[in-house]
Amino acid sequence: MKRNYVLWTLLVLLVALAVFSLWSMKSKAYSAENLLEAGYQKAFYNLLENVNNINILLSKGLVTSSEGQRIMLLTSVWHEAEKARSNLSSLPLGNRDMTNMQKYFAQMGDFSHTIAEKIAQTQTVTQREWNILRQFKKNTQNLNRYLRELSDDVAKGRVNWEKGSFAMGMSRRVGQVMADKFVAIDQRLKEEAPTITYDGPFSDHVEEIKPKAITGSLITEQEAVEIGRKFIDNPRNVRYDVSVTARTKGTIDAYTLSFRRAGTNDIDIAMDVSRQGGHVLWFLNSRNVEQQKIDIKTAVEKAKKFIAARGYGNMEPTGSLRENNTITVTFAYKQDDVLVYPDFVKVKVAMDNGDVVGFDALGYLTNHTERKIPEFKISEEEVRGNFEKRLTVNRIRKVIIPDEALKEIFCYEVDGRLEDERYLVYINAQNGREERILKVVETDRGTMTM
Repeated sequence: MKRNYVLWTLLVLLVALAVFSLWSMKSKAYSAENLLEAGYQKAFYNLLENVNNINILLSKGLVTSSEGQRIMLLTSVWHEAEKARSNLSSLPLGNRDMTNMQKYFAQMGDFSHTIAEKIAQTQTVTQREWNILRQFKKNTQNLNRYLRELSDDVAKGRVNWEKGSFAMGMSRRVGQVMADKFVAIDQRLKEEAPTITYDGPFSDHVEEIKPKAITGSLITEQEAVEIGRKFIDNPRNVRYDVSVTARTKGTIDAYTLSFRRAGTNDIDIAMDVSRQGGHVLWFLNSRNVEQQKIDIKTAVEKAKKFIAARGYGNMEPTGSLRENNTITVTFAYKQDDVLVYPDFVKVKVAMDNGDVVGFDALGYLTNHTERKIPEFKISEEEVRGNFEKRLTVNRIRKVIIPDEALKEIFCYEVDGRLEDERYLVYINAQNGREERILKVVETDRGTMTM
């Protein structure tokens, strides 16, 4: 009797514990869902606030007669546009494409920043540029109205903000309504906002830049396969079945190749070869690298020999990044004594055996051409003299860097230290203007600039 009592007591306790555990799990899940939902709502209403602020700032920037105020207002537009991009990307819209809205915020912010810089440098803002700002203001007013209408629908219950209403898979019907409304707004913005061409990194003419080093006649799929076979690093003569799996269209039309070991279905190497001229744009070998057996110096030398054997001469290593027992080395082209940063190639080396397992030449193939090097009007001695009291200068070299509109600037690169911190300062070799300052951060993975 006593034994049965103990067993029943244990059974009741186990059931109670199970019920409590289930309740606890559901409670935590409910709390997590509520927390996630709150984050989505916050991002949505922050986006509304960003767009409203941009609308007000642009209006004030066009009205004010104070150049100082205009600089502050347009710079604030840039900051708000970046916040809007961040909040938009935080919304769980599934696989919906918000390219037009993201691009709109990027262009508007960058253009406003460009005009603020022109005013600060006492340059003339053209009538065309003022018209572009007015067009941004008009489009932002429309976008503000569309988002307010969506907000009203939420407030009136036409679109519910119930649990998971914005999250894919939790409340699919309502989630799709919200996502579809954003897609509709994105499409309206595409139709209403004109193509903007200006000197900025998000300008349409920059996105449509014509690659300079893609030359030659069109090649066939079979020719692409043969080019790919010869290009990869394959010292152990692994047998691969190579096939063209896609044709990609874009700035550079290409054949996409897949390399599979004989008798397997898994893709070991993926590669793009340009249809014009048969240039290898990039490739990646996905094999796992278990452990490091070679040092960094050896790996860099392997990378240098690899690109030299494939026609990339006069290349100088400019940085590296270590990750998962591999090292990715960046090389820049050197013309005479000038380092040309836009013409860069990246090579990924496995540090177990030194094989090249990755390659990316898009930067080089897009920008490479022989430049006419002008006379540097500022001397290296003048540059060094200007920095002696501020930095301990370790090295000065001639370089070409791209500005925000991808126009090339001939500069002196000043590599120096302030106490224990390293900096790269770029001085325009024609007028002595300071073009850019980068802080160099050394980490266990490699060197990064900020």
